[in-house]
Amino acid sequence: MLFKKMLSTLILVTTLAGTHSAFAACNWWLGRPPPGKITISPLAGTTTLSPAPIGQAMASQKISFYSGNASTEDCKTGDKWGMTLNVSGLESAGLPNVYKTNVEGVGIRIGFDKPLSGNWGGVEYPPFEYQTYPTIPIPFPTQVTIDFIRTGTAVGKGPISFNFSAQFQATGLTPINIVGTNLTTEVANNIYFSACEAQVKSLIVPMGKVASANIRNGNTQAQNFNLNVYCKGLRPTQPAPVKIYFQGATTSDGLLKFNDAGQSHVASGAAIELTNGKGTRLPFTPSKALNLDWQHSQPDAEVYHFAGQARYVPSGGEVKAGKADAVVSYVLVYN
Repeated sequence: MLFKKMLSTLILVTTLAGTHSAFAACNWWLGRPPPGKITISPLAGTTTLSPAPIGQAMASQKISFYSGNASTEDCKTGDKWGMTLNVSGLESAGLPNVYKTNVEGVGIRIGFDKPLSGNWGGVEYPPFEYQTYPTIPIPFPTQVTIDFIRTGTAVGKGPISFNFSAQFQATGLTPINIVGTNLTTEVANNIYFSACEAQVKSLIVPMGKVASANIRNGNTQAQNFNLNVYCKGLRPTQPAPVKIYFQGATTSDGLLKFNDAGQSHVASGAAIELTNGKGTRLPFTPSKALNLDWQHSQPDAEVYHFAGQARYVPSGGEVKAGKADAVVSYVLVYN
């Protein structure tokens, strides 16, 4: 019987839109536009991560970049305003407005705000575009928010450096450029594992030849199997929980069907029962995942252990001889 780890990837794709209008035009309030180009000041040297689910912010930095009070005015019905964004050299992380970084599991999201302004209405993440209303001025943003988004189960640490260029646009006005150059911070991670994996990628459990009469009588020998799991990147004061559940062709938790079940060359009336060291059938749903036993610390990893057993059992109907192999995958749950 073969045990292996199974991985999957989910990618979400977003479509970005710019701003455009051919007929109407806005002006700057009192004819006082912001500077045509504004450069963002450096990030804080260290960014310390906090717990967050995948897709949410583990940390944020806010940087004020403009102290003026510029706003649009005289916009007409049908005019548009909004912002675009280009992040140099970083690709989408598969989450809306989030870009991958060189640190595993950490993406960045860049937003803009005009604090305490009801007309702006909170942090906005480019690209976005809205229609103007003639009697409501749109303030120019004064603050950038850099969110550090969790993009995966494993989360690393280390330096992040990036550049970006954003544009504030309104119908008829020259775009205002907001740029960040060589923005660098050291990501400090003391709460997440960067990776957990088994010492042996695939595990074969020899089940041997078993007489059908022994299966009918429940007189079969259990075969032991063991997994050692190494988790790197976190130095907890107490071992962090790591769990395991399984995936495969089952009729219920811990009862595994044979490969090609129903074919003439495959045994029938039997299945492989999988249990842990306490005799409990192994779970095949995330909600029932079992805790792994922490063993010890190594210089670069925390070591966990799982012990299980596999044995042939009757599954209903007449027990007939034949090939009786099965495959099951395991999923590690951590962070």
